[in-house]
Amino acid sequence: MSNSINTAGSSSGYKTIVYWICIVASLGGLLFGLDQGFIANALPTISHVYKLDMVGGEAYSAILAVGALLGALLSGFFARFLGRKKSLVGAGFLFAAMSLISAFLPPMPILTACRFLLGFAVGVASFIVPLYLAETAPAKIRGAMGTLFQLMITIGIFLISASNVFLVHIIGSEVARLPVMFLTIAVFALVMFIGAIMIPESPRWLMLKGKREKANEVLKKTLNTQEEIDFELKEIQEAINNSSSVFGAVFKGSFIKILFVGILMMVFQQLVGINMMIYYAPTIFGYAGMKGLVAMMTVPTVNMLFTFPAIWLVEKWGRKKLLYVGAVVMFISMIAAGLAFLSIGHAADPSLIGGTPKVVLLIAIIVYIFGFAFSWGPVAWLICSELFPLEGREVGMTITTMVNWTFAGVVMGFSLTFMKAYGNASIFFVFAIGCVLACAFLYFFVPETRGITLEEIEKNLKAGKKLKNLGETE
Repeated sequence: MSNSINTAGSSSGYKTIVYWICIVASLGGLLFGLDQGFIANALPTISHVYKLDMVGGEAYSAILAVGALLGALLSGFFARFLGRKKSLVGAGFLFAAMSLISAFLPPMPILTACRFLLGFAVGVASFIVPLYLAETAPAKIRGAMGTLFQLMITIGIFLISASNVFLVHIIGSEVARLPVMFLTIAVFALVMFIGAIMIPESPRWLMLKGKREKANEVLKKTLNTQEEIDFELKEIQEAINNSSSVFGAVFKGSFIKILFVGILMMVFQQLVGINMMIYYAPTIFGYAGMKGLVAMMTVPTVNMLFTFPAIWLVEKWGRKKLLYVGAVVMFISMIAAGLAFLSIGHAADPSLIGGTPKVVLLIAIIVYIFGFAFSWGPVAWLICSELFPLEGREVGMTITTMVNWTFAGVVMGFSLTFMKAYGNASIFFVFAIGCVLACAFLYFFVPETRGITLEEIEKNLKAGKKLKNLGETE
């Protein structure tokens, strides 16, 4: 089926409110980013105040992933019965509240519980935001709008990292500094909470609940003509009419196949090593004798700046090409970083390490972050939000988001321990292998989904097309 009617208004552009709705919704990604950037530069302060060793610091960092797992597990229920909007509002409120409680520096068990619930909120947001953006943005700009989730993650990482570095320099006392760090997160989370209240509900969820008139009103805000609106409503209604129950959908062979793709997409997004870099870059740089602003701000700055090109490239190049290029770039840079640490060896005094391996390591990590930021960072979430049929979308997104957080927790919880046990270079070579396997996975199983409606992808899936051909139109 052609989607010419659906894109008829694209020549004159989309209404400004479309972009504002997507930007505000993507603020949920800010929650994700705030935590990642927070741990990277605040962990030394937390460890000092609460007397945590390396294992204790890893455990505190990784407990967020456990909370995110539970949040992701329940997100499908929230999304189906409460709606996409209310779920996002709830996540914003919980994140702000837990950050505020943490600012009072409660005993470690309570602080850990707060971090668990912060993870719960992040798990919900990481499920809801890509789903909402995929269901709300018009097909021709769905890829660009979908990448806003990852862009907001990187902006959150940068903002909180810059804030924490600033606080380290102006507040000498760790006990006085830590509450301000938590309060800063609470302020950002409050902005996201207020923004979520203002956005409309997903038109596809409204149609799923039989609220056609309300769906029509939302589409009036995002599409240019009534002809486009009627076509979109017809496509959604047909998808609903041809769907089975949620339980019936998830046991179909077609759903199992696409779930396989979504699961591996999220596995490889983590097995290329990103959360080791995001959470522990200052620590890793410290192993090589590099400290100060270079160690603290290189990763968050590069990560944010090079996510911007993805907004344009994802529609110009398509999803698969970006993923291929990103995997190759990350493979080369991981090998280079591993070789840099091999040349460093087991230096007893990091300050005596020569300049050449430091420069190689710094360049390798910058290039690595560049490779991830415009490819696997935004595109993995985007593809997972596009592939699942409507009746099983919440279940599919629930499972894939849980898988993402499971492997994120493994990376967060064991990277430093692995480096200590097998040498600093070892972990980089492990993640380099992950990049190679990711390329093989892309070649055999992942479809190109640029410019095709969600309903057409669903029709191709149910028609029995090969997984890698689901993005083809008639």
